[in-house]
Amino acid sequence: MLRIGVTGAFGFLGANFVHALLQRLPEAEIVAFASRRRANPLFSSEKVKIENLSILRYEDMAEKFQGLDALAHFAGIVDYRRSMRRQVWDTDVLGSKKVFDAALKAKVAKLLYISSICALGAGRPWDDRGSRSRKDPSIILPGQARFADELSNPYDDPEWPTSFASPQEALAAVDASEAGEYGFIESMQVAYFDAKLAAWELAKRYISEKGLPAVTIFPGTAVGPGDLNDGISKLVNSVWEGKLRLAPPGATAFMDSRDLGAGAALALLEGKIGEAYVLAGMEEHSMSYRDFMKLICDVAKKKDKGKRPEIFTAPLGLSLAAASVAEYIAPKGSLTRALLLSGSVSNACTSAKAMRDLGYAPCSSLEEGIVTCRNFRY
Repeated sequence: MLRIGVTGAFGFLGANFVHALLQRLPEAEIVAFASRRRANPLFSSEKVKIENLSILRYEDMAEKFQGLDALAHFAGIVDYRRSMRRQVWDTDVLGSKKVFDAALKAKVAKLLYISSICALGAGRPWDDRGSRSRKDPSIILPGQARFADELSNPYDDPEWPTSFASPQEALAAVDASEAGEYGFIESMQVAYFDAKLAAWELAKRYISEKGLPAVTIFPGTAVGPGDLNDGISKLVNSVWEGKLRLAPPGATAFMDSRDLGAGAALALLEGKIGEAYVLAGMEEHSMSYRDFMKLICDVAKKKDKGKRPEIFTAPLGLSLAAASVAEYIAPKGSLTRALLLSGSVSNACTSAKAMRDLGYAPCSSLEEGIVTCRNFRY
């Protein structure tokens, strides 16, 4: 019987993964590692073995990872407040490093590392290399669309808000933070982006130099059930209720969280060690934030039979100035300069490799994802 550990098992993405894994491997033993939350309505806690775990405690992990056939590392922090930059870095970078070390110590045969499409940047225009066929994503056709993939990186993009100019700089920051030196954090515009980028570079270093048996996935922006932390659900509810009418000027690859869960299970079971896979939604789900918010309004009109206000794109310069003031007045508030910067860039991606190599087939309706995100109760 397979024994599979999952860090962050009760978080938004982790819970969708556990739900998919329980459906795919009902006889497997799932060890749900958690530091705070012990439940998520997506699955019964009775179907998993719950273990208390902090990813900042190497010795504890090295002991509790013993006997695992595989480990999926979902635990992390998504936070755009300046006051949280150090905690985001310590959890998403140094925490991941401790997970890698503990997995090697425990001789875990396979590790699924969950990165983010923000580590890939905006990608290059597809006229450099063609674009995807709608019928077969592995077929390349001429086109102008801009999509990132597993080989993309943001280092040569002056418009991408990263403080690192190269993989070497990102890894140097990792080494510095391990030594207790955090001066580099002051230059960060979007600490979450930099943390996911540095952790991805660290994962590659561990794979090539230490033989870490890792498979990496880059999830798109997930929408659907399981969000207990007021992440994407806060945006969906604010637009649905007519409280939010201004959209940031960027774009991203949206997806249903249940597709992410199913794709992550495929990557763990079928993914090749050393490889990485983008897991995003269907082609038409890569869209601007304005179009996504308009879609929320359209769905809300169908469900509630009421009118919804028009959605406008917020001027970036004015929005950044307003966010800077708001963050100064209320540093613990959700409106931050980094959050607006993250929403000002294009982060559309292609899942062509995962479709071709893993049989990944995103099929959920984004409209349904919006409804289930809105109606999810806990």
